[in-house]
Amino acid sequence: MVGIALVNPRHLRNFIPLLLSVCVLACTPNDRQQIDLSDSVVSEPIDGVGHYVYALTIPRDVEAGDKFEVQMEWRTVGSVDPNARYTMDAILTGPETKIYSIPSGANTVGELHLANWLSYTFPVPAEFPAGTYTFGVRLTDEVGDGGEVPLGFIPELEIRDGFFRLAEIAVVNPATE
Repeated sequence: MVGIALVNPRHLRNFIPLLLSVCVLACTPNDRQQIDLSDSVVSEPIDGVGHYVYALTIPRDVEAGDKFEVQMEWRTVGSVDPNARYTMDAILTGPETKIYSIPSGANTVGELHLANWLSYTFPVPAEFPAGTYTFGVRLTDEVGDGGEVPLGFIPELEIRDGFFRLAEIAVVNPATE
């Protein structure tokens, strides 16, 4: 005979948070960096409008010829032109450099008082040598002059050409190792 144990619902209620905590810890990949950039923004943006990446997740490493996913929490504060449209460029730079462009139709950066998580996948060229690479972003104006849009990061994070450093990622290349 098979017995069925009945559980008091009050005890089950105490068990559920523990079960959820274990699942979250077990399901969160430890091969990803969780980066908080909230201390890396200026207190007053140049033009009164601030576009920031406040947080992101990115892998610790990626194999050349593979893809990596980055999730970024973008925030826009200040008086934003509702007609503004921005291309978000991302850069992977180290021993080699690759620039990726994401047009406004595929991103919502710059929308009025918006805080949102955006997720993108970036391919790493197979010929990239192993090494430490910097991942960064910049915005360019699609509607106006096409120039760079000031981001609200501290100057120490600027890489070049309007790009700001958000993270480091290791590229591994078994073919060259």
